[in-house]
Amino acid sequence: MAITTKAALAAELKISKARVSQYVKAGLPVRSDGKLNREDALNWINRTQLSQTYEDKGVVRARKLASDPPRVVRPVQIRAAPPDFDGYEPEVAIARSIIGSAEAVVAQSAVAAGASIELAYVLSVMVANALDDAASSALANRGFEGFAKGFSVGELCGTAEFPGPDWAALARRAGATFDEDACEKFLSATGARGTDSVGASV
Repeated sequence: MAITTKAALAAELKISKARVSQYVKAGLPVRSDGKLNREDALNWINRTQLSQTYEDKGVVRARKLASDPPRVVRPVQIRAAPPDFDGYEPEVAIARSIIGSAEAVVAQSAVAAGASIELAYVLSVMVANALDDAASSALANRGFEGFAKGFSVGELCGTAEFPGPDWAALARRAGATFDEDACEKFLSATGARGTDSVGASV
């Protein structure tokens, strides 16, 4: 049986390492040395994860590579992936786009109103987190499996995939510089959740 790593499995399936970590939290079998039996991992994904993406994404890639049939076979409606959905189901892609766009609008509006970069950062993160909670809850209620397990849009899409603010450009417009550590410190002082909740701010 072939042994692989979480990073190698992520690369093979063209998904983020964070997504593999989410699978581990959900029960993906891991060896005592922290590595994975490749076949067991593919079969686990095949059997337990519903595809939330179009045919060229991770779950379906795992399904094609796995030796076990899925436990539940559901009729699948074939549809072409619109290029702007980046392979995600339309609902997930739209939620991701709204969260990132709203975060950018809040940041730009705050700076235009004279707020400091730090305050704009905090406001944008708070709005993005609130929207992520609302979107994740709505998607869970619609039967999207990952969301039913408590994952957020930010966690399932990956932190680099949000169209968030261009903080360096906003800082230049405000005649300042963007210091992410200072922004995170200011965010922590407010007691708000940090950017790892959504991932859209960095």
